[in-house]
Amino acid sequence: MVVIGAMRPATAISADGPMNLLNAVKLAADSKAQGRGVLVALNDQISSGRDVTKSNTTNVATFKSPDLGYLGYIAGGKNYFLRNPAMRHTHQSEFDVSKLDKLPRVDILYTHASDDRVLADAAIAAGAKGIVHAGSGNGSVHGQTEPALAEAVQKGIAVVLSSRTGSGVVCPNVEQYNKAGFIEGRTLNPQKARLLLQLALTKTNDPKEIARMFEEY
Repeated sequence: MVVIGAMRPATAISADGPMNLLNAVKLAADSKAQGRGVLVALNDQISSGRDVTKSNTTNVATFKSPDLGYLGYIAGGKNYFLRNPAMRHTHQSEFDVSKLDKLPRVDILYTHASDDRVLADAAIAAGAKGIVHAGSGNGSVHGQTEPALAEAVQKGIAVVLSSRTGSGVVCPNVEQYNKAGFIEGRTLNPQKARLLLQLALTKTNDPKEIARMFEEY
């Protein structure tokens, strides 16, 4: 599967859509692309769907893979691959959503100065099955929010720690976080951590098993 898009409309000078579409078709037809998971072909770059994110509101070079880099690039009408994804994906996945109408509710909570437990309590009251906390730095949780998230875990709600920074590995290894049952989001940004948590919750709500999934995907 190859995902494409465009930053400029077809009516704009130097529209990027037509070239992105051509590159994507060639990429999908390339046997070397097989087994590399979902690919994103934009601006002559080949990215992993897992790693890529939008980094700018208007620039055609907006799609980047912080820390992990591109899978390859497109030049002269040819695809050049530099690496393979190391995490499980697509046909290797244990998830099956073919018989589901919707995924479990998972809310994202962004930390900020003077944060408190109001949003965490609201997510719990709204029936969230999981919460992704977009913390500062290495997934840090505000002192006023932490008790609410710990209570959520006690109620069977999975809590994943992510970061609002945009890159890096979330692995705080803080004793009270481990004791509370918080799950490390690793290299996934909050939006993608939410998707993986939704998929995980279709299989289990066991924090240890969900943590295993975040290690493998």
